[in-house]
Amino acid sequence: MMHASAFTRNKQNVISISIILLLLLFYHNYYHNSTNKVFISNPINGQYRLADLNFTYVPLPPSFAAHYSINSGVPLSSNALNWFYSSFQCLNGNPGDFHTEDSWPSRQCIFHNVCLRQNGSSPKYIIDYFYPSSIESLGSTLIRSKNTFLTLRHGARYVSGGLSTIDVHPIPLNHQNRTDPNSNLSYLDDTYLIYQILPDGDMNFGHVIFDDAFGLFANLKQFRATRYSSPKKNHVLVFRSCSQFPGNLSSLCHKFTEGIFPVITSHQVHSISSLFNSSVNSNRICFRELVAGHGSTGAVGWGPNNFNRAEVFSEFRSKLLLAHGINPNVTPQQHHIMLVNKTGKRRFNNINEIYSKILATPRYSGIKVTIANDLKNLSITQQLALFQTVTVAVSPCGGISLLFFVLPRHSTLIVSSYPQLSKGVYTPGRMEAQVWDFQSHLHVIHYPVNASDDFTLSLGFKNTDWAALRNHANINLKVDKLFPLIDQAIITATLRRS
Repeated sequence: MMHASAFTRNKQNVISISIILLLLLFYHNYYHNSTNKVFISNPINGQYRLADLNFTYVPLPPSFAAHYSINSGVPLSSNALNWFYSSFQCLNGNPGDFHTEDSWPSRQCIFHNVCLRQNGSSPKYIIDYFYPSSIESLGSTLIRSKNTFLTLRHGARYVSGGLSTIDVHPIPLNHQNRTDPNSNLSYLDDTYLIYQILPDGDMNFGHVIFDDAFGLFANLKQFRATRYSSPKKNHVLVFRSCSQFPGNLSSLCHKFTEGIFPVITSHQVHSISSLFNSSVNSNRICFRELVAGHGSTGAVGWGPNNFNRAEVFSEFRSKLLLAHGINPNVTPQQHHIMLVNKTGKRRFNNINEIYSKILATPRYSGIKVTIANDLKNLSITQQLALFQTVTVAVSPCGGISLLFFVLPRHSTLIVSSYPQLSKGVYTPGRMEAQVWDFQSHLHVIHYPVNASDDFTLSLGFKNTDWAALRNHANINLKVDKLFPLIDQAIITATLRRS
């Protein structure tokens, strides 16, 4: 018995020592192998997730480094590549081929170790892309100089009228040659995003949210390097600052950017010209990490590109509400029907009549009903907080409806369609369907406009003109069409969903 007990203790000691040695080996590899770290997280909510693959680079093969040595006896090194030369990754528009010029309207890219410079008074900008001068063949494989490569404005499909674009110019660099003007550059750290604000003449809150802010947010989510970045790390540069907009547009621009852009950056939005003016070299600014290309990342008008974006939309909504101190997961415990009284084009003609009929309908007794007459006097925080009380919003189509993507869970947006004429018959057109078809955190119903008495046009517009019908038809709401949709919204909110 004594021998058996001693044997058992010895066996346990051997196992314990083995475990300790394995842990020490793991500890050594974890802290001393800086280029090949693998971190696996514990299961969260029943899901396993690979937390990080931190392979910073694959070391250069010695034979390759020696072959392309910049100076005799001093081989090209991985450290030099990381700190002196440029790299890039692009998505969309034949992302690996810089020679595909006709893809510039839709391409988005992330650059490392590049410089941005102005091209005289032209709205075209140039990215200096540095490659080792010892590898001459790289110059012909990167990009053809003088090609338009990126658009910096959402929805751009052709170059005209002050549209900001970027060319990429490859520049050979010998970082060990101190006489090379590019060998001792100062770089801005963190991540910089550059773009051109969309609404030059019509500062529409809904479009600023989805074309400008969401486009930049989606850009960050597309690249692994910036997918999980903090707003503290990100900076937004615009080619036309809010102060350059005339009159009331300037104050609206400040209000919207200050209200929305904290989702992306905790820093003030700056103009690119302000950086040029403050730079040591006023003609060029250098970045460690630059995200550029905004052509198809916005949500409005790019339906197919929103496929599988429901999670990104939901995250964008949550972060926007959190930035204003609002809990994104609260569900209202009583119904609130809001009718949107828009002035100008695409308004409801008879909103007061519909309001009175809702109040007079017995099944809606006790439900709060309000008319939103004017939101411009509310701060962004006040608007977002108000919308969190709404369970059924009835809105005209257009940019005004886009505000209601922040509605709380279990809520419904009833957005009007607009009349389309086809072979003498009116059919409902769905404006902003590119956005609403890809939302999963709220219920969206389109109010049908499919008869000649469903709308009115002001004098001077023809009811056969597609543009007039889309942009200037004011809607006559009908009880027999609207109330069944409200009923559906109330029932849907009651059904239990996870």
